Amino acid sequence: MKFIEILSNEKEYIEQIIKIEERIFGKNGGVDYWILKPIIRYGKVLAIEENNKILAVAELINNWDNNTIYIYGFCVDIKYQSKGIGKVFLEKLKEYIIKNKKTIKNIVLTVDKENIKAIKLYEKLGFEIEKELKDEYGKGIDRLYMMFKI
Repeated sequence: MKFIEILSNEKEYIEQIIKIEERIFGKNGGVDYWILKPIIRYGKVLAIEENNKILAVAELINNWDNNTIYIYGFCVDIKYQSKGIGKVFLEKLKEYIIKNKKTIKNIVLTVDKENIKAIKLYEKLGFEIEKELKDEYGKGIDRLYMMFKI
């Protein structure tokens, strides 16, 4: 398994990521070309890859106003879940951010409050629930806002 950065000319990887996101988050929740390409160019898209196949992906955005990195999306493809890949990947993401963005003080993300498995993973790796975001993505679509302080 390799930890890689996705570049804007890597069409095969981009298509894989869009399919993975759709499998995990559904048609309305995953990224598409319109979202993914700008994040690749102006943020970072990092992944775990093996034999030219994306196993896990994360999209990172740097907050304009403060020293915070927002994990826009984080997922492990369905058939690779519950194998420790998510834990290894999140650890590598944290290391990468700390090494490459010296001014960053916080890493934040949002998660469905019903996604207990993900919440436990984030907590195990040092993220803490800061607050609940009511109706974050529309009426009845609540999220937990979690933070890792560097």
